Amino acid sequence: MGDRQWFILYVVVCLEVGIFLLLVPWSPIWERNYFLDAYPSFRTILLAPALRGAVAGLGLANIYMGLSEVLNRRRKAPQESEQQPSNEELMQGGCGE
Repeated sequence: MGDRQWFILYVVVCLEVGIFLLLVPWSPIWERNYFLDAYPSFRTILLAPALRGAVAGLGLANIYMGLSEVLNRRRKAPQESEQQPSNEELMQGGCGE
């Protein structure tokens, strides 16, 4: 796969993981999971609002990473096209005559 496909895959994964981590701790799915049934002593820790907020914060960090990559790529794109020599410069040999 090319560089662009990897970039798109990275951004999509960051956004998906971020949205998942942001929403799931506050949904009923969080309260009905394997660890709460298997380890009842963890119940107070896993259901604590501080832990849910920390997981949601990781989700926000993932979303931020994905969006910042898109914005950085957009900022760099015009600069890179300005630095590339034009066809005329290539035909002249790039001597600047």
